[in-house]
Amino acid sequence: MPVFVYKAGREDGSVFIKEAEAENPEALRKELEDSGYLVLHLAKRRALGLGADFFQKRLKTEDFLVFNQELLVLIKAGLPIVQSLDILADRTPIPAFKDTLVDVKTEIRGGKALSDSMARHPRFFPELYCNSLRAGERTGNLAEVLGRFIIYQKKLLDVKRKLKTAVTYPIFLVGVTILLLIFLLTYVVPSFTQIYADTQSKLPMPTIILMNVTGFLKTYILFFIALGAALVFAFRAWYRTDAGRLKADSYLLKLPLLGETIRGYIISTMTKTLATILSGGIPMLQALEMVAKSVTNREISEKLRYTQERVREGVSLAASLEETKIMPIMTIRMIEVGEATGALENMLDDISTFYEDEVNVKVQRMTNLIEPVIMLSMGAVVGTIVIIMYLPIFELAGTVK
Repeated sequence: MPVFVYKAGREDGSVFIKEAEAENPEALRKELEDSGYLVLHLAKRRALGLGADFFQKRLKTEDFLVFNQELLVLIKAGLPIVQSLDILADRTPIPAFKDTLVDVKTEIRGGKALSDSMARHPRFFPELYCNSLRAGERTGNLAEVLGRFIIYQKKLLDVKRKLKTAVTYPIFLVGVTILLLIFLLTYVVPSFTQIYADTQSKLPMPTIILMNVTGFLKTYILFFIALGAALVFAFRAWYRTDAGRLKADSYLLKLPLLGETIRGYIISTMTKTLATILSGGIPMLQALEMVAKSVTNREISEKLRYTQERVREGVSLAASLEETKIMPIMTIRMIEVGEATGALENMLDDISTFYEDEVNVKVQRMTNLIEPVIMLSMGAVVGTIVIIMYLPIFELAGTVK
């Protein structure tokens, strides 16, 4: 659904700016007015994503996890939802999130459910989260559903942390290499160039080529910076289009080594998400739609939507997934067994754990392979530049001898 930015006033006279999903602006305006708000302005969010809270601090995954843990503790302690939100609103250091919790609390006092109130603030409360709470409210086990979502969130956060840790050092090495090359080409090589120019001696061809390249780069450095910025801007604009996003995500899955690792990570998070949703009592069709929205890779997301349509037609989940070729046949057979035995949620959890371990192993292997390659490449490039610049000195020393 489209996202709208609206400016509204409360009964106490305060004014706030928020975002909300709605089928159309008329429906959102009616919903806001029914909740007692005075709508001052309402418009669809711009394509560049500059929403009401764009310049305000976002809620990090860790902060959202802490919020849910504290909310679960308060609910288990027997405190009413309104009082719990009041306590959490006072504790949060993020003004935009605090304002959102105040709005949620106000809507609950007006008779709305917690899940419906939170669903009006998609920036802070994802659809998956709101639907999980809604299922818990219907079955009367909100605390259990919230606890299950916390476990799910911890699992995903753990995987992300491991991936970040694995790629941090290689990125650091690449950054150091680039800075070292910039230093050599902008300071060391020009210094040698000036020395050799003063001596007016005949220079070896590799030294002349390197000096000419360095001079060319220094002369047109602003042009290359502008060109790089233009290319990045053009790529981002193309990637925002549906066709561009689909093509880029499709190519990403086909990259050697990295593509299989990305696919494994997506399968791990996808099956874990589906298991969590189904365990909350949400129907399969709605669960597949939510998973499709949560997957960031457009190609796999589109295939999941196709899977949803096939399941709607009466085809089993395993057979539908087999048609899309999202997963290996072994994984499909495991899902098939889970469907046949009525233990689909447990089987999906096992699949997620398997792929999580596999991704960790692959990432570690790639890291172990990349690190020495970067070190050797850095040494070779730097060593080559130093040798080329010292060639005239070596030749002079040989001549004198």
